[in-house]
Amino acid sequence: MHLVTDIFPADGQFTGDDVWVEYGLKQGWTLLTQDRKIRNQVKVLDLLRAAGLTIHCLSSAELPQAERAERFERHRDRIWRYGAEGPAGFYVVYEDAVVRRWP
Repeated sequence: MHLVTDIFPADGQFTGDDVWVEYGLKQGWTLLTQDRKIRNQVKVLDLLRAAGLTIHCLSSAELPQAERAERFERHRDRIWRYGAEGPAGFYVVYEDAVVRRWP
């Protein structure tokens, strides 16, 4: 696992979404985020389309940190499978499901 803060200063707070997304996709990583707004960023979606990979986003950024981690962990197998086998796209990680929302 790689954290944004391992690569970009200040936990990526001053790094554009397109920059960290492009970096991660070039590494071939499945990206995890809590920021659903990136789903509407044309440049990010173009990068995702070109890479043919996946981004998984929590359904809510308001969850306590421990619950965020637990939710990603609970769906680890699905996230891993979609990341490895596809289909490519933007997925939302809900409490009891992982749903492809784009394309």
